[in-house]
Amino acid sequence: METAAALLGLEGLIFLNDLFQQGVGVKVLEGIAAGEHTERFFIIDLALPLAEDRRRDIVRQTRNGLETARKQGKVGGRRG
Repeated sequence: METAAALLGLEGLIFLNDLFQQGVGVKVLEGIAAGEHTERFFIIDLALPLAEDRRRDIVRQTRNGLETARKQGKVGGRRG
């Protein structure tokens, strides 16, 4: 079974957290968090920091890869 972080991604978790802060209820249809929720729950409290850490790791690895490529005379990144 996938974690909430894997299913929603960081942006989804932040959006879900924003909904709770606005007082919007969320109904989870299946899985460990199944049920109606009107505030942050344990899984979100665990998943949000993990997703943020994963995002930081991806950004760091991407920047390191682009820097290494530049040192080798290669051009990387998005075409603009």
